Amino acid sequence: MSSEDLAKDGGDSSLNSVSKFLRGCKLPGTVRLTRTASEHIARASPGGSSPGSGPGCVAGEAGARRGEASTGAGELQADGRGLTGGGVRGSEGIGEGRTLATRRGGGTAAATNGDVGPSGRATGEDGGARAGADLAHLSLHARGRDGGGEDGGAGGSGRGGRGEPRASPRGEAHPETSSLRSMSDTRKAKFRKLLDEQVVDLEALRELAWSGIPAELRPVCWQLLLGYLPPNCERRAAILERKRREYRDMVPDYYDIADRCADDLGALRQVAVDVPRTAPDVPFFAQPAIQKSLERILYLWGIRHPASGYVQGINDLVTPFLAVFLGEHFSEGGPAIPGGMDGWEVATLSEAAVHAAEADAYWCLCKLLDGIQDHYTHAQPGIQRTVFRLHELVRRIEEPVTQHMEAEGLDFLQFTFRWVNCLLLREVPFALAVRLWDTYVAEGGRMKEFLTYVLAAFLLCWAPQLRAMDFQEMVLFLQKLPTGGWGEREVETVLSRAYMWRTSFDQAQSHLSQS
Repeated sequence: MSSEDLAKDGGDSSLNSVSKFLRGCKLPGTVRLTRTASEHIARASPGGSSPGSGPGCVAGEAGARRGEASTGAGELQADGRGLTGGGVRGSEGIGEGRTLATRRGGGTAAATNGDVGPSGRATGEDGGARAGADLAHLSLHARGRDGGGEDGGAGGSGRGGRGEPRASPRGEAHPETSSLRSMSDTRKAKFRKLLDEQVVDLEALRELAWSGIPAELRPVCWQLLLGYLPPNCERRAAILERKRREYRDMVPDYYDIADRCADDLGALRQVAVDVPRTAPDVPFFAQPAIQKSLERILYLWGIRHPASGYVQGINDLVTPFLAVFLGEHFSEGGPAIPGGMDGWEVATLSEAAVHAAEADAYWCLCKLLDGIQDHYTHAQPGIQRTVFRLHELVRRIEEPVTQHMEAEGLDFLQFTFRWVNCLLLREVPFALAVRLWDTYVAEGGRMKEFLTYVLAAFLLCWAPQLRAMDFQEMVLFLQKLPTGGWGEREVETVLSRAYMWRTSFDQAQSHLSQS
């Protein structure tokens, strides 16, 4: 029976049912904050500088507390030891709309009036003028100096002309998130310098890739960071050829066979049903050749991973890999940016190119799912743990939101299951999903943990709206969030806040009261 026949026979099967939250799970690094996030938002900033806005702004009231020196409005109050990570000794306001948090062992943080970014010197383009613009990110180390940023942002350290961000200390923080800088010639040159080394420094590449990867370098960066390609350039060609040959040999052994057992037929039926529904807003994935590639990848993955088998949602996770690995063939000098995929016709590509991209997508999917396979095993315990931790985290960051949801009878599992199952791919435009993938891949072994903070930052983008809704309104709103007009700036804001909160909860737990 062909997969098309199976698709006709197969109906809509729901996602695996899940039980209630695992009450015994403990959120790593959970702390109880003395205020909710919204209470730390400063509504005005004297002296002509604009205040921060939106959830996650690091503006607090003026006034001295234990271990703090307070010199102006719009400061971060951190109970003497700071909320920006272990070893922070408090904060000192430096004028309106800015803070300076001194950390043990050297390094300072220049906080702007807006959101929080992961790392790097508070430098901006054009000699620091851009450091406070575009949502004004917070650097978690290195002092911001000279040339105050726009809108009351932190100072930059421009050294004449365009000031470039300083790389963060290894293993301490990630590079700054800026869609403007991520595609600059200087930034591309940094990637190329790393990739041209005989043995790529994977930690340095991970640090740089966290903030976004130039489109033409994305395929090789993902393959290196996922461990599909070795860092030694002399071994890559041989390994790539071997892995592609292995995949090519698996297709006739597992997929192109007439006789299948009942379990395998059921798996193929479910794949055949799900493939046509994959990324429905992206015409590229409606092409027959692409759907066949998706079907082979998903069926082979399920057959070779019997602990979980194929589960709905995995079909979404393979789409960024196929788009990126095929995309490099559709424009001169590198792949087109995902989102401009309407003109991509697979029929114009050679069969060898399609098969190579399909094999690469399969192996990279395997690498990604190795770290989150318990999301898809029986009862999906990994998803249950993540949802439980997310609920606890949101309660500590913005307790009024969780209180309102509980009062209305809305369970987190009702709306976050799909978020975790598909890693937010269905909640944002596809082009932004690829940008999310840059950070997921760069996180490596910590991606699963970091996802909880990303989900919290994503949810709290709509905290004010949610608190004004009843149960039915919240359910409808959360099923189709208004992200259609989002760009990289919004995604990077979510990632920045997620990074800040992870740093706060992971490193400041010994300085704050445990719950």
